[in-house]
Amino acid sequence: MQSSKYYGFAGALALFCGVAQAASAPAAVPAPALAARLADFDGWVAQRMGAERIPGVTVGFSQGDVEWVKGYGYADLENRVPATARSSYRLASVTKPMTAVAILQLVEQGKIDLDAPVQTYVPYFPVKPFPVTVRQLLGHLGGIDAYRNSQVEQHFKEHKDTRQSIAVFEQFDLIAEPGTRFRYTSYGYNLLGAVIEGASGESYGGYMRRHVWGPLGMDATVLDDPDAVIAHRVRGYRLAGKEWKNSEFVDISSRFSAGGTRASVPDMLAFGRGVHAGKILSAASVAAMVQPMATRAGRLTNYGMGWEIFPTGGRYAIAHSGQQPETVTYLYSFPSRKLTLAVASNLERVNPEAFVQRLFEVVTGEPWQLNTYIADAGAQRAYQVAQGLFEEGRAYAERTNEAYADAAATREAFTQINQQALAPDARAARAYIEAARHPAGGRVFLTAGASMARQLRDAGVDLNQYARGGALAFARDYIQLSQGIKAGDLPRFDPSFEQAIVTLAASWDRTAAIAWPAASVPIAARDSQLRAAFRGQRAYPDFVPELLDLAQASAARGETDAALAASRLAVELYPLSDRAHALQGLTLLRAGKTEPAVAALRLALARDPLGAASPAALNLEAYRLKGSGAVAQGMAVLQAAVSLHPQDANLQDSLAEFYVEQGLRPQAVEAYRQALQLDPRYPGAVGAKAAIIRLGGETKALAP
Repeated sequence: MQSSKYYGFAGALALFCGVAQAASAPAAVPAPALAARLADFDGWVAQRMGAERIPGVTVGFSQGDVEWVKGYGYADLENRVPATARSSYRLASVTKPMTAVAILQLVEQGKIDLDAPVQTYVPYFPVKPFPVTVRQLLGHLGGIDAYRNSQVEQHFKEHKDTRQSIAVFEQFDLIAEPGTRFRYTSYGYNLLGAVIEGASGESYGGYMRRHVWGPLGMDATVLDDPDAVIAHRVRGYRLAGKEWKNSEFVDISSRFSAGGTRASVPDMLAFGRGVHAGKILSAASVAAMVQPMATRAGRLTNYGMGWEIFPTGGRYAIAHSGQQPETVTYLYSFPSRKLTLAVASNLERVNPEAFVQRLFEVVTGEPWQLNTYIADAGAQRAYQVAQGLFEEGRAYAERTNEAYADAAATREAFTQINQQALAPDARAARAYIEAARHPAGGRVFLTAGASMARQLRDAGVDLNQYARGGALAFARDYIQLSQGIKAGDLPRFDPSFEQAIVTLAASWDRTAAIAWPAASVPIAARDSQLRAAFRGQRAYPDFVPELLDLAQASAARGETDAALAASRLAVELYPLSDRAHALQGLTLLRAGKTEPAVAALRLALARDPLGAASPAALNLEAYRLKGSGAVAQGMAVLQAAVSLHPQDANLQDSLAEFYVEQGLRPQAVEAYRQALQLDPRYPGAVGAKAAIIRLGGETKALAP
């Protein structure tokens, strides 16, 4: 199908809509002003769906007694069945927080001990060299591996019961001593489903219907079953180049308690609303569930019990995403605001978070995240400190009115920040800043930031104003407050830090309102507008994400010159940004200019080794391209990534998968061998050995 036909279809997407019908759904509808903004949201959705060739999507929110849900596009392309509020999507990993809730219910009933070995409830699970506890499984800290042979484990066609699902991985060795390493794994959550059955005496599906889904009015939530007649079931799709293809048939019963459910968006909202309202768990259990866990070494995992947990623009938020054949999903909740947002789409590997972010901005009138660029290299460290204090401190204040630490601990946190985060040794200071939000770093950003937020609120400041002022305004206002109070009454920052923040905040005040130019403005006009607006400023909006979208959309349309122009503008406006240089490198790669592309990526890596040119980021970009049908371009990204990170086994493993996809068997075997040589025990090692045999490689190379 030609893309021009799809754009016409996208323009009519708003015709297909429906209002939530969940049993527990609020009855109120959006106020007129919000309803008008939601009408404008329709146009954004149509544009996004057209650009990413999304067949169907349902998106919605719930806040207080107001709920709004709408479907766009088609649930079934072949039969022209529209997507609606009642469309039933595979939830994928959004199932995990539901499983976590069931575990905590059984803890409250005295039927599960979180620190008991899993064999207490699943006696048939083999004993490992170290005990694996229920708590560790909830936080992906149990040492349980993920898929080892994805060619088999992610493509099951037959239906599996609980015992058969556990048998898939029960003989896998632990990848680490439990508690020492975070490894996101659906197998660990499958084991939790077996724990629920062992502790409750009920089947997983039966327990969930009676104790979680039913009480919350989630009448459309079921375990997925290809043989069952499920009302409003959507069809799933993938992209092959620019063409839609039906998703591969995969029976997901083997992922039952980790990602084996199907539901509507209103049911997703009902779940999020029910959790933060305390309808099916005690306040103590909810509080425990949303605490981020940490490894034994004191590194936060940004995951609690079934929820991703990370401050979002200085807001307290919990979330979970899902992705599998036929679907992508995202559930985002802001408990203190009683706001839950959800999205589900029937196109694989598309980014669902963009819909949640845009809808959040429509509903609240706040930007999702302030992207601030610091043009003064010497002041960048001061901004990083301010950002850490803001994210941790404001999010904590939004969650609770209680003090986080006493006065002595708070003063010690300020002292450490002054002495170490702002020390002359830039390398040591950078390492300290990176650790400052973790228990290993004393959680000094949280300790100091929570005190700053509390003092500002006590002084009559509305913390919501920092949705637009951000970290610089937050830190500046505290500095001015502490300077205006009798010496010693409030902890102070180093004078050089205070001066840097006040100067940056003044610059940000002048530039924060500058908006990204309209889509119809040519790139040359954007260039001149933004250069004029930012000239001489030390802090201004970072439009690298918008330039990234522009470059990707231009490249997808075959407009190489426009894509390269966008990437050049990114580097010229934001020369200190790793993301800008990575954008240029990736755009050059897509244009076939390998040597300058690698040079640009190397610059990005020098600016931030953990940023946009890190192994994880480049690996993610390669799979994004693959998901959009651009397999060859994704392979080029991986080849560049391997040249930048020659010691990374996972990149070699990913490159091997791409070679297989392109039918390059000898190259795939060699890449798998390279991965095993670099790290014989990396997470994909078992699958790599099996793949080498399957591809006709010599078995003598497979010794650990």
